[in-house]
Amino acid sequence: MIAYVTWFTEQGRQIADKISGMPLHITYGQCCESYGGRIVPGRLAIRAREGRTMHEWLSEAFAKGLPVIIIGAAGIAVRTIAPFVTNKIADSPVIVIDDAGRYVIPVLAGHLGGANELASNIAARLTDTDCKAQPVITTSTDVNNAFAIDVFARRNGLRVCNADGIRKVSGRAVSGSTIIIAIDRQSGGCMEECTIEDSAENGGAVIPDMVRITDWEKGSSAGHVDVLITNDADEEKVSLYKQKAGLILAPKTDVLGIGCKKNKEYDDIRRRIEEACAVGLIREDNICALASIDIKADEAGLLEAAQVMRVPFVVFTAEELRKVPGDYTPSQFVENTTGVDNVCERAAVAASGGGRLAVRKQAGNGITLAVAKRRSIKLVF
Repeated sequence: MIAYVTWFTEQGRQIADKISGMPLHITYGQCCESYGGRIVPGRLAIRAREGRTMHEWLSEAFAKGLPVIIIGAAGIAVRTIAPFVTNKIADSPVIVIDDAGRYVIPVLAGHLGGANELASNIAARLTDTDCKAQPVITTSTDVNNAFAIDVFARRNGLRVCNADGIRKVSGRAVSGSTIIIAIDRQSGGCMEECTIEDSAENGGAVIPDMVRITDWEKGSSAGHVDVLITNDADEEKVSLYKQKAGLILAPKTDVLGIGCKKNKEYDDIRRRIEEACAVGLIREDNICALASIDIKADEAGLLEAAQVMRVPFVVFTAEELRKVPGDYTPSQFVENTTGVDNVCERAAVAASGGGRLAVRKQAGNGITLAVAKRRSIKLVF
């Protein structure tokens, strides 16, 4: 993963050297396992200032929403990032590390941006070196051991439809109230096959005691619910839902399958995705995953594109892709190169769990795109 990292002293540079290359990631959604596949793990790739002004450097980071790590005083960090802070959905996660590597402090976008998760991971990795680092987490739900709805949304690839609702739900969670989450399975799409993962038997996360799951029709008829998860969330519907639900979340349903020539630049890939959005093939805020073949797992441009969109980058072997049922646009050249006749369409369908191929192969500038609709969703706590 890419992080914009700066320091002001020799000690700070040494800390930067220690975190460079660390296996780090922020969880942005889950991976469907119906056809195999894996989420590509991240290693920290540092983008230093390299002679640029702080303003130029931060402008680039915040424009992409990528993590910023400032090794130095928290006061310096707060002053320098202040002009770039806009809203909790788009802000870059920002972390401060002191020169001695003792404290790793998320100061912005702790939940939706993943700064808390990243800070905890960095602190744990630094502790494996000669630093005795500890994360300094100050978000109210965390320090009160309360359910964090915005972390839940990020980890499950759910789009926040009304950001003001996060504060309402979090406030109730911190006060100890039961949080009622309503599932709208009648809203179609992947919500028809929505399941709840309660993985206590596997040592995983369980549904918190303070959370109660209900059906939307049952919950809405009984009165107000805290959270509604629905696939029917246009602006008009959200306004109506807000009368009976504090926060509305919608599943991101589009899997973007992608193939490209070797060493394609991020800017070229980004331009192709924006072109697809502009002609209505896909909505960027509805993309839940980027999918390709495993020989592209180290393709820097694809890795950056997935991170900027805050979605997992899922890859499949050629054998896994060949086994995906369906009628796909074949290419002898692609088959000779990769071992499978089509990458983008097959990868999109595989990562969607066998969902409908909504947009067939679109080729241009050495990049191919296809879109499949997510078939189901499993909510994880």
